[in-house]
Amino acid sequence: MRTQPYPVPNRNVFRSRGAAVLAVATAWLAACGGAEEPTSLAEGSETASNGAAGGPGPALSQPARDEGFIEGEVEVGGACASEVASETFASAVCSCEDVNVAGFLRTTRFRSRPAPSAAGEELTGGSVGVNRDYFTAGYADVAGNFTVAGDRDVAFGGYLKAGADIRANPELDVAGLVRVGRDAFLKSDARVIGRVEIGRDLYMDAGAAFNGIALLDVGGERRTQAVEIEPPCPCAAGEIIDVAALVDQAEADNDNARVGLDPDELGLVVGIGAETTLPSGRYFVRELGGVGSFTLHVEGKVALFVANDWIATGLFRVELAPDAELDVFVRGNLLVTGAASFGDPERPSATRIYVGGTGDVAIAGASAFVGNLYAPAANVLIGGVGKVYGSLFGKNVVAAGFLDLGYDLSVRDGGRDCPPVDAGDIPRIE
Repeated sequence: MRTQPYPVPNRNVFRSRGAAVLAVATAWLAACGGAEEPTSLAEGSETASNGAAGGPGPALSQPARDEGFIEGEVEVGGACASEVASETFASAVCSCEDVNVAGFLRTTRFRSRPAPSAAGEELTGGSVGVNRDYFTAGYADVAGNFTVAGDRDVAFGGYLKAGADIRANPELDVAGLVRVGRDAFLKSDARVIGRVEIGRDLYMDAGAAFNGIALLDVGGERRTQAVEIEPPCPCAAGEIIDVAALVDQAEADNDNARVGLDPDELGLVVGIGAETTLPSGRYFVRELGGVGSFTLHVEGKVALFVANDWIATGLFRVELAPDAELDVFVRGNLLVTGAASFGDPERPSATRIYVGGTGDVAIAGASAFVGNLYAPAANVLIGGVGKVYGSLFGKNVVAAGFLDLGYDLSVRDGGRDCPPVDAGDIPRIE
């Protein structure tokens, strides 16, 4: 593993700069209004080592350990990393609290590689779940289920579409078209000026009604019954993954020695053209990132555990081999500025990032974000063009303009050859 032999700046100075960048990004996002019309994510496709300065690093020819949970898999806690991902990233967007989209929200779905999948998973792929309130001034076009469990009224300008079910606790105001592919469950009133098309059944609470001027077309039955909308995202005590505990486990049990990886090697990298290559295995580092340009080559199934923060302030690039996968567990915070690339937009299911910190995760810039992000204690702030390949799971999800997200169904295919995840396999925060 070779990094550039440039002096490393004072760590506290670097942290201060990172905090300043995050503050600027957050202020910018809060001040932004509207958005341009995006280029749609078409459904079905979209389409190293550390040696002495100037010298070669240790060879990486020896294989990383292969005593993962099963052959060909990397272990996280007591389960396969791919199985953990399949359960964690079941929706395109999930928020423990609110979602705020200033413009409009659109999710599509595609499959990056062929694999057997249940029909129900295909239908609900690209779902959006909001445990509390949804704020918007635009429209929503969701490929799967759309669930809002909060109380605050939601007003859509244009239309509201869901490819599967709509489950709404608050009152809905729609000027335009409402289209539901399967069933609609409404706890409160719906005021619509336009047309309502429901593919199957309409379930309305006894106190709810349709108001406004609307043509209502229900393909199945209209049912009046008690409707209760449960929070769709697993954010309660005992449900949130304890990233810090997983990092602690990896500090004591990792494959660093096999490839000659020093825990301080990938933190605060400075220079142009720095790079590191990791074969299959579990690796522990104290920090990840730096300034300048840095490329992380992933040659197999890799789990990378970061004790502090991941700060990608320059050109940070993850390059995956054809069958490679990367899971990154960050105890602290994730700061993304500049031209960061975390994977292949044609295979976003292969990159999964778990963040345990409470600092805002700001995804800004002109390039699309690639990967599946889990940050249940952090606000996920989306700026720039608002295009994501993968999925987002945050405390709050905030898009300054629009959010156009292409969900890779293949993330739900992971771990099919692994034993089922037991309740005690992955540590959770109580």
